[in-house]
Amino acid sequence: MPRIKKRLSGQCSCKKTQREVSRIETFPNELVSEVLARVAASSVIDIINAKSTYGYMNTILCCKTFKEIGEDSHVYHHVSLDNLCTDSWTPLSEEQHAFLNKCWKSENPELLYRQAVVDYFNGVDLESACNQLHKAMKSSHIGALYVTCIILILNDDDKFKDKGIEIISNMQKSASMRRKLISHRKNLMESLRRMWVKNPILNQQPIFCKTPHRNRWRSGWRDMDAKLQCQACCVDREISAICGFFN
Repeated sequence: MPRIKKRLSGQCSCKKTQREVSRIETFPNELVSEVLARVAASSVIDIINAKSTYGYMNTILCCKTFKEIGEDSHVYHHVSLDNLCTDSWTPLSEEQHAFLNKCWKSENPELLYRQAVVDYFNGVDLESACNQLHKAMKSSHIGALYVTCIILILNDDDKFKDKGIEIISNMQKSASMRRKLISHRKNLMESLRRMWVKNPILNQQPIFCKTPHRNRWRSGWRDMDAKLQCQACCVDREISAICGFFN
């Protein structure tokens, strides 16, 4: 008798779960897409689990709607690539290629940024790289903005230099933005270390602050992200961090 009750209890639980999941299908597709996009932005593992989660006796908990909307370009546009290596020299499986192709078609800003870094500093297609950075910046990708500033500052045209200096110095004024710059600077330098850099733009290291004063930072990384009042010093610090590995 106890065994029968236990079995019936399991069946009721399974049916209850199926009824609860089916309610999701009544939500607007736009709402579900936005929820899944936020899940994808948090972790690629989370969105995979959201589309293929199994419960009691392998009963599928996610509904058909989750699977269909999870393939929407809006979701792939926002999906995080933090745990996925996209370097062209790293072998990828067919599944990874298919996933990245969907991200590329959906103009995922992180993928656009990574490809732009490879193309620009390898000297492959500078115009295409700049277009990719522009698209990534339209999606508020801070790394793309940072790399664009570095490119502008190292440009021979004074107008481009001034624009890059203005943007990077404004970014340095914000404490929260300075914290983000630490991460993006580190990611860029790690990418450049793994690359065969052919673009000669990094062979030059211009110095913008010509006057010695107390705002000059000490050598080393300890005070790399200390707040500086001198705009030229802020720019020199960023350029020295990137170009220092190649000079």
